[in-house]
Amino acid sequence: MNVVITRMDAWTAAGRGVERLLDAVCVGRPLQRELGGFPAPIAALPEEVDVTTLLREVVAGVLPTAGAGRVGLVVGTTSGAISGGFEAWMRRGAKPAEELRWRSAPALAVAGALGLAPVTTVSVACASSTLAFEIGAAWIRGGRCDRVIVAGVDKHSLYIHAGFAGLGALGPTGSRPFSVDRDGLLLGEGAAAFLLEPAACALSAPLAALLGAATSQDAYHLTAPRPDGAGLARAIQRALAIAALDSSEIDAVSAHGTGTVLNDAAEAQALITAFGGAVPLHAIKGVVGHCLGAAGAVEAAVVIAALNGAPLPAPPVTALLATRQPGEVRHAISVSAAFGGLNAAVVFGRVGAGHSPAAPGREAVGGVPLPEASTPRSTELSRFRARKLPLSTVWPGAPAALGRADRYVRAGVRLCRDVAPHLQFDDLIVLRSARDCRSADLRYFSGVLARGFAGSSRLHFPYTVPGAPLAEGSIAAGLRHAAWVLCDADDAAVDPAALLRGAGYRRVVLLRVDAASDDPARFAIASATLYE
Repeated sequence: MNVVITRMDAWTAAGRGVERLLDAVCVGRPLQRELGGFPAPIAALPEEVDVTTLLREVVAGVLPTAGAGRVGLVVGTTSGAISGGFEAWMRRGAKPAEELRWRSAPALAVAGALGLAPVTTVSVACASSTLAFEIGAAWIRGGRCDRVIVAGVDKHSLYIHAGFAGLGALGPTGSRPFSVDRDGLLLGEGAAAFLLEPAACALSAPLAALLGAATSQDAYHLTAPRPDGAGLARAIQRALAIAALDSSEIDAVSAHGTGTVLNDAAEAQALITAFGGAVPLHAIKGVVGHCLGAAGAVEAAVVIAALNGAPLPAPPVTALLATRQPGEVRHAISVSAAFGGLNAAVVFGRVGAGHSPAAPGREAVGGVPLPEASTPRSTELSRFRARKLPLSTVWPGAPAALGRADRYVRAGVRLCRDVAPHLQFDDLIVLRSARDCRSADLRYFSGVLARGFAGSSRLHFPYTVPGAPLAEGSIAAGLRHAAWVLCDADDAAVDPAALLRGAGYRRVVLLRVDAASDDPARFAIASATLYE
């Protein structure tokens, strides 16, 4: 079943709507401004709005017409509601209710208000909303719902700013992706949303076809990219294979392009590996900032507009790789990389461009047809109590630095090591947790509350990523597989049968780590189950 994008909306530092976003990135003038009390400029929204309202507005902007059937919602975000909750805590001195700190809170609130179901929150840091496209398409192809709204959202906050400042990642004067004198990223905020529909029964005229998507893990470092870009190159190559396209057929490449020294260098190596010659490259984070979990969605809006005739920004001036100005855009790819070494890529095509990959896409990989829909066979690979996890039982000979990780991360590392002998190279790993890294959030932010920016710990901030267990686990077990992280209270959003049908994976390994509360001592059962 082919999937198309029929509606899109955005709200960024450029203002409300996709047109303002396009005007800003084509002019190329940074939208940064100084905000009192912050040590680096920010590409902030012109209006003051909370994260749930921001998400609700862009999702409402793409709602389908009557007769759409079951409409699901997949939201990619780095921080969800936690920033707003912690900011209120700082101002009022009272810890907010637990549910108001959940990463899934904005998605759940918007889905409830607009009658959308099923709903899930994807949180793999800065690759979240790029990965959300793969999940949305899988839901349609697997029969979970008739249509899906894919969105990305993140708001700037002291919580986020202090963390990146503590890592030394912020550009003191802004961001210059791929330039020789690049010295850091520009934080931004915003949201974008898209309506995905089956091509055969779309209710609106298609803007683009979703041709392929893929993820990979670096298995290298919790925050630093793999220098040779091999993980990102692998995600790009897999997405192209799923789309049944050669790299020479890609007319536009939307780069992750953070403007940091190491990330841009690694991404350049990945693009050289995947494309060989001059790359039709553009990067927009120097204008609208790095919108974190929303970045992939915002960048996808620019790519989809180009498939419909809108101009693209000029390629960056860079010595890192050869670039070229794109001509007519018929096929485009958007790429993202994230903390934890998770990479994502999604391929879009112009509708009517004469290309239609075999649905659900992965049939093209290896040429082996996927099995008919059936109840998958499940095998439990690991199960243990997560209340006491000394390093010696998690990873014998583990690096000393892992000693600062809480039980959530340690449980994930042990699960990855337990399942590694059972994995095949093309398996999908899904980590599902409702309370995920909230104990790390509390530990990190308590220092910021006490001492401001000086209290931001570069040791603790990287563990405020729900995918940290997979990041550390991939390093411990050498895993470079496709991987998703879902912040959900149960397995309904996973639905292994639908994933096996809709995403085209022949095997899915579901990791579960959860707790009864934010107290890290109360993490209960960790388990891993193989579905095939």
